Amino acid sequence: MKKFFVLFSTLLIGGALLFSCTKKTLTEPTAETLLQERLQSSVDLMMTKYKAKYPGYPGGLALKVISKKGSYFVSSGMEAGTTDQIHFRAASNTKAFTATAILLLAQEGKLNVDAKIIDTIPGTKMTYVPLNLQYNIPYRDQITIRDLLQHSAGVYDVTNDSIPVTVTANLPYIGQNYLQFIEETDPDHNFNFDELVGVVATCQISYAAPRVKHKYSNTGYSILGKIIERVSGMGYNQFVTDRIIKPMGLDQSSMPYTGTDRLLPMPFAKGYFYQPAVKECTSSNVSANIAEGNLVTTPDDLCRFIRKLMRGEGVLSLNTVNNILKVYPSGTLGEGKYACGIFYVPNLGWGHNGAHEGYLSRMVSDPDVDISVVAFTNTWNTSGGMATITEQLNTLLDEACMNARLIVQ
Repeated sequence: MKKFFVLFSTLLIGGALLFSCTKKTLTEPTAETLLQERLQSSVDLMMTKYKAKYPGYPGGLALKVISKKGSYFVSSGMEAGTTDQIHFRAASNTKAFTATAILLLAQEGKLNVDAKIIDTIPGTKMTYVPLNLQYNIPYRDQITIRDLLQHSAGVYDVTNDSIPVTVTANLPYIGQNYLQFIEETDPDHNFNFDELVGVVATCQISYAAPRVKHKYSNTGYSILGKIIERVSGMGYNQFVTDRIIKPMGLDQSSMPYTGTDRLLPMPFAKGYFYQPAVKECTSSNVSANIAEGNLVTTPDDLCRFIRKLMRGEGVLSLNTVNNILKVYPSGTLGEGKYACGIFYVPNLGWGHNGAHEGYLSRMVSDPDVDISVVAFTNTWNTSGGMATITEQLNTLLDEACMNARLIVQ
């Protein structure tokens, strides 16, 4: 009995010691936990300062980081329980997907990025764009696919810019933004590539001849969307889904394309205008933004996309990434630092940004040091017009990405 008591006491003491040591180990912060806490403190501080400057700002800031040290997500000012699976509108980050689709077809020998858009698709008798009146845009016979990718084609952007009052055609939307004109009477209107490019052709408007100036054009990417459909024989949405989104494991990303497909998948971040009066604008007709701004995604999906893409681990080979995707236009046009659907952000890496009503985002990846970051806010601060929106992109989001890089790298 005495031996049993001694043995039991020894086990109990040993167990207590073991428990004590285990408990102590569990409470010690790991390197990963410390990084997470530093990231959280960083975004909390940024949002505290920002909301002090703009009282009543309804949105928040979300940040996703993937690096060789691990995967991290933090947010501040968002709804409780927000994770990296929160859906938002990624807007012009879509252009990186469109460029990827074009270069995937080129990689497979199905198109030539330096071909004119009126040239014949390899192995067919069909041209890249229809040779009809809707696609009879200025300089059509000079524009190449690469020009469109690099925003050096001079194609007039009917989504962002009003139709010039100098247009002599007798049209009801002269001097107005075409999209706003149509949506005033038909909010659920299904815009399409032919219609948008057709406005440019009808009005015979252009910024410049190809390769003369760098001018951002959503409509140029609408033409790329049409080319993807004609070369692949699939709808843009289906091609990107089947050939990019699914193979890259982006199962929370989608490309809505009808005028009535207005809602975001659950869970989602509500989008707002801050003028400074607050107005929700989550629901949106994105049919006019197909191929240039219709992506709905999550911080996790978007961060994994840009990381895999720039490392040559997605659907594009590293050779394609380095020798086509990342190549700037020649001459002074290259000073715009816009390559093929992506651009370089100094000290952050390659990527894009996005601006759609209620949502602003930035995705960047630096494969040299293996760090990729996605940041987004779910409010447009229009209290100072474009100046405050630019401040959000270039200060709030870029600073969040920069801080993340300094903390995690």
